[in-house]
Amino acid sequence: MNALPQGSSPPRLAGSRVVVVGAQKSGVAMARFLLSRQASVVLTDVRSLETLGPEAEALQREGAMLQAGGHVTRAFVEADLIAVSPGVPLSIAPIAEARRRGVRVVGEIELASWFLKGILIGITGTNGKSTTTALAAHLLAHAGLKAVACGNIGLPLTDLIPRDAPDHYYVVELSSFQLEGIDTFRPWIAALLNLAPDHQDRYETPISYYQAKARIFRNQGAADHAILNRDDPQVWGLAPTLKARVHPFSRALDLEDGAGLKDDRIVVRRGGREIRAIPLARVPLFGAHNIENVMTALLVADLCGVPLPRAERGLGDFRGLPHRLEQVRDLDGVAYYNDSKATNVAATMKSLESFPGKVVLILGGKDKGGDFTQLLPLIRDRVTHLVLIGQARDAIAAQLGPAVPTTKTVTLAEAVQAARAAAPEVGVVLLAPACASFDQYSGFEERGEDFRRLVGALKPVV
Repeated sequence: MNALPQGSSPPRLAGSRVVVVGAQKSGVAMARFLLSRQASVVLTDVRSLETLGPEAEALQREGAMLQAGGHVTRAFVEADLIAVSPGVPLSIAPIAEARRRGVRVVGEIELASWFLKGILIGITGTNGKSTTTALAAHLLAHAGLKAVACGNIGLPLTDLIPRDAPDHYYVVELSSFQLEGIDTFRPWIAALLNLAPDHQDRYETPISYYQAKARIFRNQGAADHAILNRDDPQVWGLAPTLKARVHPFSRALDLEDGAGLKDDRIVVRRGGREIRAIPLARVPLFGAHNIENVMTALLVADLCGVPLPRAERGLGDFRGLPHRLEQVRDLDGVAYYNDSKATNVAATMKSLESFPGKVVLILGGKDKGGDFTQLLPLIRDRVTHLVLIGQARDAIAAQLGPAVPTTKTVTLAEAVQAARAAAPEVGVVLLAPACASFDQYSGFEERGEDFRRLVGALKPVV
């Protein structure tokens, strides 16, 4: 077996035997790139051939060996390299056996980073990372830099290698799953927005999930930059352990360095000197938590040399991502909000904090092991009625008890009708499910689109 070289120089792939695990977007991107470098590629997935789709079949025609319907351990242990899609746990038996025999195992982010010459900016956190990634890339591009949002936001980093150049800025959204698969990946700027329990169906404890997130900083040095949430004890507790220069942001504290709030303005300071104060009225995103996302993006822009007055102008024409506290409609005095991306308890808490009260909250879906009792103070304070949906509805009802009037439904269509009936005049109907969508939908996007459609079909009271 030829062990691929480690270190900062890209390994030689031509003639190497590489197993790509998982035939979804990242896996397909890796397989196509590896074939372009004359590697011998096995693309393996537990799903049947019929469900893999045309992309996988196209790769087979291009020279990849396709193993569908299950993994063949022999292919793993005979490989020179195993490249794993983020949705595949690194603990599965074939990967564990290959590792035991000395085969190198990496994720898509790691693989791509070996070949990219551009500037890497990593964004992670339990919530807000997609919006922050998109906004940071927008501010850089608005200022004339060659910047792109990529990674977990939907564009595999591997797809960018053919058009790579040293002056390109890659703003990479990083999930905990992706960070599990890094080895030498080193972002020049790394941001950790917040930490709260999530994916407890994959991680045994919140600590193991937090440790996966913290891997974003593992290869940084003194020439690099770390952006940390000063208000989050789990995040800020990492500050003394980091080698990179730390830049805090806070909604609660008046910071001498970093980004903070003062008199309804976001203030960015360096060494105690105020660089820019941006009125909150200029922030085009709804929700108090989005202030933190804006602070992070502004710090990224500042570190990349973008004058903050120019970044402020870019901020003014940014439009938020869909399914993230998105106002869908006003109907008969009731505002309907789609926050389908709120797939964990902490995200739903942030959603509720954005409204003073009179909220009908739609919760439920596929349970990820969340502690729904954490919602009780906000529910008692701001929610007039709960509508519970999907697979998790009974578990949520058991945890929340009779805090407020509650209706159980199965489908989102039933939930929208129940929410409309329960909504007070001049109130809010909020889809912020605190659960994954996979009991009834392919993802949070499809669930959010269905919510939009259902709300759009409601008829006004004559």
